[in-house]
Amino acid sequence: MRFYRRVVIKASFKTHASGGHMALKKHVDYIQRDGTDEHGGRAEVYGSDVARSDDETDRSVLPSNVAKDWKDDRHHFRFVIAPEDGAQLSDLSAYTCDLVSAMEVELGTKLEWIAADHYNTSNPHTHLVVRGVRDDGSDLVIPRRYLARGIRRQAERLVEQELGPVTQIERRVRLAKTVDADRVTDLDRALQRQAYEGVVDLSGPAPKGRVWHRQLLVKRMRYLTSTGLAEPLGGGRWEFDTDAINRLKQMGERNDIVKTLHRSMTADEPRLVTEDNIFDPNRLGAEAKTGLVRRFGKVDDTRETGFVIIEVNDGRLVHATVADDDAFRTLRENQVVTLKPHHKGPRSIDRSILEFSNRNGGVYDAGRHATESDRVSIAYARAHERRLEALRRRKVVIRRQDGTWRIPGDYLDQVTNYEAARSKRLPVSIDRDSQLTMKQMETARGVTWLDRKIVSGSSEVEQQGSIGTAMAKRKAFLQELGVAKLEDGNFGKEVLKDLQALDLRDAAASLTSETGKAYAALGGRREIDGIYREAIERPSGKFAVIERSREFTLVPWRPIMERRLGRSISGRVSARGISWNVVGRRGPSR
Repeated sequence: MRFYRRVVIKASFKTHASGGHMALKKHVDYIQRDGTDEHGGRAEVYGSDVARSDDETDRSVLPSNVAKDWKDDRHHFRFVIAPEDGAQLSDLSAYTCDLVSAMEVELGTKLEWIAADHYNTSNPHTHLVVRGVRDDGSDLVIPRRYLARGIRRQAERLVEQELGPVTQIERRVRLAKTVDADRVTDLDRALQRQAYEGVVDLSGPAPKGRVWHRQLLVKRMRYLTSTGLAEPLGGGRWEFDTDAINRLKQMGERNDIVKTLHRSMTADEPRLVTEDNIFDPNRLGAEAKTGLVRRFGKVDDTRETGFVIIEVNDGRLVHATVADDDAFRTLRENQVVTLKPHHKGPRSIDRSILEFSNRNGGVYDAGRHATESDRVSIAYARAHERRLEALRRRKVVIRRQDGTWRIPGDYLDQVTNYEAARSKRLPVSIDRDSQLTMKQMETARGVTWLDRKIVSGSSEVEQQGSIGTAMAKRKAFLQELGVAKLEDGNFGKEVLKDLQALDLRDAAASLTSETGKAYAALGGRREIDGIYREAIERPSGKFAVIERSREFTLVPWRPIMERRLGRSISGRVSARGISWNVVGRRGPSR
């Protein structure tokens, strides 16, 4: 049996439309951030220009040039390259250069690229960014199959050239070391494949030459029994917990977080991660947790997740595995965030779909839905179609040839099962209405989390500790601003409106100075359209700048708007907010 030197490669393709080149700049900043080199310092960036030049000044110029020189390209590629034996390689940078050279041969073009080696996780790895342009100036297209398997095959071949092939003895030793591991292992995946109706039967004879592997599986089952993830049935048979893989995955993530934190913690710091303070978004009855960010980071750059530890109102620490999204990448310590449990059961939009289809013979028609009801806008009807398209891919609904949808009688039951299965794959969602830290909230000229706490009336617990101190300072600052109090001496809801108006006036004055255009408040308008120019962060939250020929308007930002960045966008204002038409229209905005 042949064993291989394994290399994990995470590959992604990023377009430069809708501000993608700015995301490239952020990514370049990320890969050369502090605390990632072998000595805990700033990662050194190298690449095609540096590799082919003896001029050391190129090393400092190259990263800053990338975002500028590549911004007019159609796209770029990102890779994370993590050899399982990366710590044994003599020179990780030379290994990366050899890998890119092999890619150039197979793709038939010279590549422009930059890379940085990271040593801040348990296994050294490399971030590689490749320009999406061939040496003849045309777009670089990398076949999906090569991205999925070809690059990994080359990467593994190069490791094997340096370290030699994995012997059977070496592989057996590696597997044996995972028998009592608190994480998902190759042994667990083998057991999962052998399980039939939740039972693993290891009583029969082992395949020829695989007695050693059978012995390891038996030892692993005994260990899982000691942790409560398996139950012995006697005679070499065990009941294998159906959720064992997920629970082992959670245990592994928690252990990885502990190791990552220990690398940066002082000896007298308390344990930040325990069995009792894990936020499980799928737990029955789970409630949202709001608190101050105390620690955050990534334990492995090949994963699509990170971790965050927050301090809630009573001083307890709560940690969660979260999505590696824009909110996570812009986190800072002492920001206020909310960890949200996963949605369970049908959504309101599902009930709306079913209600319409029940009236129309089990068929949903977005066009009719929008025209027959004053409560349903065209944008909202299109949201119904997007939901149905997601469910179609899971074979819950059927799209008919005329564009309408066949809705099954047990639609809500199927949606409930779909949401339950989907939630198990999803990390925790972070909700954050501002990028301000607690210190910045104390003197912000806008609506903050502290203001909403003050207006709602906080409990005695919330008035203690650092949050209580910040609330007292915020109240004093509000008095300095001249914000009116109620007759009982407290601050009323009008404070929030006044602070947001102040914030928007400040933002408008700055934008008017930059653009020379007048600010037009949203006021009582029912329709809004223009060019979505940019999103700005303000103390009161994130706002979108909608620009017309002579004026601009500020409206609350929504993620769905990003697909129209730099292009015309229109929306309809209602009591529920603004319903945006992200399909757009041809021609310039008026």
